[in-house]
Amino acid sequence: MSYCVNCGVELDKTCSVCPLCNTGVHNPKQPVDREAPAPFPAKRGYAGPVQRTDVTLLISIVLAVTGCVCGLLNLFVFQKSHWSLYVIGGCVLLWVFCLPVFFHGMSPYVSILLDGAGIAMCFGIIAWLHPGNGWYLRLAFPLSVLTTVLVLLFAIWVRQFHGSVLSCSALALGEVAVFTMAVELLVDLMQKDPPGITWSAIVLTCCVIIDAALITIIRRTRLREEVRRRMHI
Repeated sequence: MSYCVNCGVELDKTCSVCPLCNTGVHNPKQPVDREAPAPFPAKRGYAGPVQRTDVTLLISIVLAVTGCVCGLLNLFVFQKSHWSLYVIGGCVLLWVFCLPVFFHGMSPYVSILLDGAGIAMCFGIIAWLHPGNGWYLRLAFPLSVLTTVLVLLFAIWVRQFHGSVLSCSALALGEVAVFTMAVELLVDLMQKDPPGITWSAIVLTCCVIIDAALITIIRRTRLREEVRRRMHI
């Protein structure tokens, strides 16, 4: 019986090199047996790449079966609430999010619009189960639409205008400021308070200051090149 002098693993009598660390085997008392069959295959196997259609089918079946099983359980066993709608809505949303994986040539703009519609649908299911004071139409739906539009504008800037890291950062900060102000105004309208800007003004101020610095850096060539050199962008 031989052991590797490098890693100490026990070696089969047919091994000329250690299968773990590839160190040569030299044992004068037990020469390598080249006639006995090796304990492992000598040729490496090859597995073909997974096809996109196979992945699409697998994910679709898993999500569809999950939604159907939960729906049947809710219909015949656990009937106290409509809890399965949460699961079904989540499965639909995950399937929509996976569409770019399913369809490689799908436009990213269409994908963003479908994602926004899926999120609005999930909020709609929650609103149907918990109507409240009309929070869906007054808050959730407008914010879903606004978020979709902001993400779509960002994607257009990146893909069509080939925005740099600095310009994309400036645009993202501007969109954050718009989103926070919209949240505060919509919350005020939903609560029937006089619309105004209070806490979102702090976010707006920070974004404006940082955006002013970024725009200055972008417009000044020497500053821009120095930032790119130091930040490796």
